This record gives sequence, C-alpha cells and structure tokens, in this order.
Amino acid sequence: MNEIRQRLPRTREKRKGALTAFYGDSASLADELEKEEPRQRIRTYSETGDDEVIGAIRLLGRIHGSVTIIHGPPGCGAIKLEDELRAGGSPWLITNIEENDSILGADDKLREAVDRAYRTWRPEIIFILATSVVAINNDDIQSAATEKEDQFDIPVIPVFAAGFRSKTAVYGYDLVFHALAKYVLKEDPDALPLPAVNVIGTAGTRTNHIVKDLNGAGISYNNVVGGLTIAALQQSLNALASIAIDKDDSRYLLDWLEEAHGVVHLQETAPIGLAGTERWLLAAAGAGGSTEQAQAYIEEKQAAAAIGLKQQRLDGVSVFIDLPPEQAFGIAEFVEELGGEVAALSLTHADSSHVSRLREWAGRSNPQVLIQPGQPFEKINALGKLKPGLYIGLGEAAVWAARAGIAAAAVDSVDVYGFGGVQELAPLFAKALRNPSLSRYLSPGSTSYRAGWLSKSVNWHIKQEVK
Repeated sequence: MNEIRQRLPRTREKRKGALTAFYGDSASLADELEKEEPRQRIRTYSETGDDEVIGAIRLLGRIHGSVTIIHGPPGCGAIKLEDELRAGGSPWLITNIEENDSILGADDKLREAVDRAYRTWRPEIIFILATSVVAINNDDIQSAATEKEDQFDIPVIPVFAAGFRSKTAVYGYDLVFHALAKYVLKEDPDALPLPAVNVIGTAGTRTNHIVKDLNGAGISYNNVVGGLTIAALQQSLNALASIAIDKDDSRYLLDWLEEAHGVVHLQETAPIGLAGTERWLLAAAGAGGSTEQAQAYIEEKQAAAAIGLKQQRLDGVSVFIDLPPEQAFGIAEFVEELGGEVAALSLTHADSSHVSRLREWAGRSNPQVLIQPGQPFEKINALGKLKPGLYIGLGEAAVWAARAGIAAAAVDSVDVYGFGGVQELAPLFAKALRNPSLSRYLSPGSTSYRAGWLSKSVNWHIKQEVK
C-alpha cells in the first residue's frame, strides 16, 4: 500500500469518490458513483457537521493504554472534544495554542504536554493530534514526536488532522489507522500465524451481542472491536482473514491489512437483522470456524426470534432511516423483514463501495437517498414531503422527526448487531408506533424553520461544483 509512505492518506473523496451532498433516488446515486470522477456537490448554506478532527478523536478515545494530546487552541470546540474523549475513556490534554503561538509556533508547549502526559499516566502510546491551526502554521510535530519517543521509549505518534481536507468525518478514522500502520504496526518475522478471523469495529461500536454470537457459532476471532488494544491490532497482521462490523469506519485498516499483509477482507454486510447476521456469521465461520456448527447455531436463534417478531411487524409502514451507510442499509433490510417499506435513506456520506447496495435497493423500493451530514433543515424538509410513518435514527435527530409529528425510534442506546440486536430493535420500532403521544405533543407549531424555507425543494442549497 503505497500510501503508507506518504504523510497523509488520500481523502475519501479522492479514494472512493465520496459524496456528502445529494438528493435523489437510489438508482440515480448508484449511476453517479459509478462514474470515474463523481461530480462533487457543495452547499450554498450549511448548518453544521462533524469533521475529520472529531472522527479522529472518536477513534483515538477508544484505544486502550493511550493518551491523546490535542495540539490546538482552547475555545468552545473543547466542549465537544471533551464529550468525545470521555465517551471513549482514554485521557487527553490540549496544548491551548494562543495568538502568538499560532504565529511563532508552539513546539515548546507540545513538548511540555508530552512530558506531562507521560508523567501523569505512564501510557503505552501517546498520540499527537494536529488541528486546523497547526495545519496552517506548520508546527514541526514530527520532530517533537521523534524526540519524545526516544526519551520515553514508547511510541509518540503524530496524527495529521486538519478539519478541512475532507468533508467526511470518517476520514479521521483513516488518519488514525494510517498513523498506526505507518509508525506502530510492523511485520514480525518470528510471529506465528493466528488461526482466527479479525473482527473489526471502531468508535462506539457495541459488540456484546455479536461477540455472544461468535462464541455460540464456534468462530475463532481476534477481537479488534469497541475498545481497541495495540496488541490486538498487532495480531491482526497474522490472522486468517478480516471481517468488519462496520466497513465504512474501518475501511482503511481492512484495505491495508489485505494489500500489505495478505489478510483477506471478507466483503460481507453488517450483521444486522436475521438475514444479515446469518450471512455475516457464515462468512466468518468459513474462514475461522465450522460452517456446520455456525449453521446449527443460526437456525436455533432464528427459530427463537421468529416467535417474538410475529407480534412486532411493521406491515405497510413507510420508514425513513437516518444513519451512517452500513447501519442504514442493514436496518433497512431488517425493516423489510418486518414487513415495512423503506421510503428514504438519509446517510452521512456515500461512495463507490456502496454502489452494489444502492443497486440492490433500486431493484426493491428504489428509496430516496438524502446525504446530509449535520443538516437538520434538509432532513426536516424531506420528512415533510415524504411523510413516513416511522423515523429510525439517532437521538438528537429523532427529536426533529418527533417535532414533525412522526413516530421516532432512536437507536443510540441499542446494540443493533447480531441476533440480540434483532431482539432489541423490533420492540423499539413497535413501541414507537404504539406510543405516538410525544410526537403529537411536540408537533403543533414547534418547527423552528419558516414555511417559505420548507416549501423549497430538499436539495435547493445543493449545487454541483464548477470545475
């Protein structure tokens, strides 16, 4: 993988033709993404959205034994950074760059922060996360990292996020995995092959259900999910194959393991719903276990789930799904298993890796696809025009759906994966439909957007870039 020699990996836009602004049907989006260079869209108005720095923080916060030094200024953004790192659990520092530092450099502050991090926590590894100010003033992070690595005899790893190179937050995951591959994860000629499959998940991935399924199906696996460890990441180089819980988040690592170390990536969709979990477990078992044992386990779980699902059908309900791509496609398939109709998929981004799924959905209900990271005004507009019977998404955005008078199910606190996920998701959807009181209470006159604004087309502010 030649990118490892570079300071930075290419953005998702360059590597995969990622789009972060679009409104149309599934077939049209698939056509667009199949072009050699999809035409990028820009917004003439934008409310908010996570950037690559936030994406990097989400992943760094999940690496056990680490400390993250955020090399940047203080300010209101620090509240968001604190939320993300507390969610992950690893400690962090910020160098608090001030005006003079942004002009003259803040190398000394950075070295002091590394010293403090080492004295306070004695970590296994220290990450230095650059931010937009550092990307502009060009502080020599690499020299400081090399100096402190020699001093403390632990890896001190620069992660060169800027916040403006890519419009996709998942590029922050690419930056972290690139730094790990470049500086930390090295081939050991004496290491023995690992007779197991890498199970790879990233920031915020709940894994209790799928781990239980892996154990029940008798699959040998290297656990690279949820809270990551450097040891598990190092072992991943010698595994039989890799399978992802969410391919979008971990795509850079999956590609690098396959291209640089011959660890085959099992191209299976997320283990969500009955059929999705079955396919995923059988793919993993084919590389790291017994397909016969896995099949017996699957049949037992499917039979048990079928009894409860009879009472939690979505027959005829029109559903609007608002999640990152892999989760959205997986939950959409489960909605159809329950008899629901997928009216729209609202995604954070889409790229060439999603073409096959979009083609699949084009042949089903050909739902509308709205790509709108952090743009609630576009989402509210689409909800008003499509008028679905059920909204499925994350808590913060589900409030908008409830205010629009739509039954809303938030999946933030749900482990959506595996057969356990089936047992959690179906009752959640059914409960939202049975109890519309909150939506009825919030909806009358509660929208903060004017009627004139909402009367425009959903993609009114989305324009194609002019080259």
